[in-house]
Amino acid sequence: DGLIGVYALMCREDSYARDLTYGYLDVLAQYYKSPHQLTSSGYEHNFKKAAEYNYKETAEEARILAIWQNHFTAIANINLALEYIDKKKDVFSSEDIYKIYKGEFLALRAFLHFDMLRLFASSASMDNGNGLNSMAIPYVDVYTNVARPQLTVKEVLEKVKTDLLAAKGLMKGLEVFKGLMESSDPQYNRGQRMNYYAVTALLACVYLYGNERELALAQAKEIIGEVNGENPTSYELANSSATSGNPMFSSELIFTLDVQKLKDLSEVYFTENSNSVSSILSMSSSGKANIFNSGGLESDFRSSWMTLGTDGDSYVLGKYKDMKYIPMFKLSELYLIAAETATGSEAYGYLNKLRNHRGLANVAPTADLEDNIFQEYRREFIGEGQMFFYYKRKVMQVIGADNNIAIKNPNAIYNLPIPTNEVDFGNIKK
Repeated sequence: DGLIGVYALMCREDSYARDLTYGYLDVLAQYYKSPHQLTSSGYEHNFKKAAEYNYKETAEEARILAIWQNHFTAIANINLALEYIDKKKDVFSSEDIYKIYKGEFLALRAFLHFDMLRLFASSASMDNGNGLNSMAIPYVDVYTNVARPQLTVKEVLEKVKTDLLAAKGLMKGLEVFKGLMESSDPQYNRGQRMNYYAVTALLACVYLYGNERELALAQAKEIIGEVNGENPTSYELANSSATSGNPMFSSELIFTLDVQKLKDLSEVYFTENSNSVSSILSMSSSGKANIFNSGGLESDFRSSWMTLGTDGDSYVLGKYKDMKYIPMFKLSELYLIAAETATGSEAYGYLNKLRNHRGLANVAPTADLEDNIFQEYRREFIGEGQMFFYYKRKVMQVIGADNNIAIKNPNAIYNLPIPTNEVDFGNIKK
């Protein structure tokens, strides 16, 4: 029950069912043009203040507070379960089941803290390259109503890694993994749970975020293998275009959230005939062209995610049409992590393997590797909330689908303000 409750909180609109994926975070990443425009009726868009990074506006403060509270409520539920899980092992049918559940709780605690860190604290490259020593957030690893101390970015990352490595140790070799589309039994549908490979993928992300490149590559390789070797897992890169029945390339999905109401939640943002014109999230035709239509990209498998609007000059995201899940970790991200952390021809090999499985030709080993990785990120993660974190990790100065939003003060834009009541009543230093 405790575990189901954590996933239920993660499936809320102020969490991954909207704000931390296709909604708020992708607005911050400037994928969409519409929040900057007045509607045909002259109303401001619901995400206008977010698109302008006006975090102190009342509605935006409430949005940020809801994200913070929801995550730390889920973390409290995890800590309560972990307080009793060793004392009450007899509720599990076997030692192996106990280990899987405990590992899942530990990994979810790490995952939720990691995203709070990425939202509310500096990345390693910020603060003149001293971001790891910047003050960040508390890491709440006990069930208590006493405010926990604020830690540095580096200290939070260390605790995240500790939980993830403990989870991997518990879960290793015990997963009964059958893939997202193969099992109807919730107990064994590990594709919709924080499974062993999701823990491994998250660990790769965490190491990369802390600039531990070799360790990130090792975690990625555990799932994808050597660039020219055999895939050590059952995940496979797609070989054909995204379709309405398989828009997210199901063979690549490592961990998805089961959001049964996703169609209803997302429709208002991506359907033109919705009742709320103040909510439509659309990309300009020039933004879409910038991402997908420049030379050689006409055959990109992902371009079908974007649907032309009736105005003939804007596009909406079709990725979540009739879908009931949101991707949290997928194979493509690991190829991009490997491309960024490997060296020489190996790095280009990982990048080109992903490109080939997206309908694109190889890039030459003389091409700008970092720029090509960036281009893949912004095509691959539309609607998934990852691009804002990429911009932040790289401390990019100009962002957006149209490349027209200047980031003049990275700390003011990339670091969401910790909610006022947390500063007033917690151990947070301004």
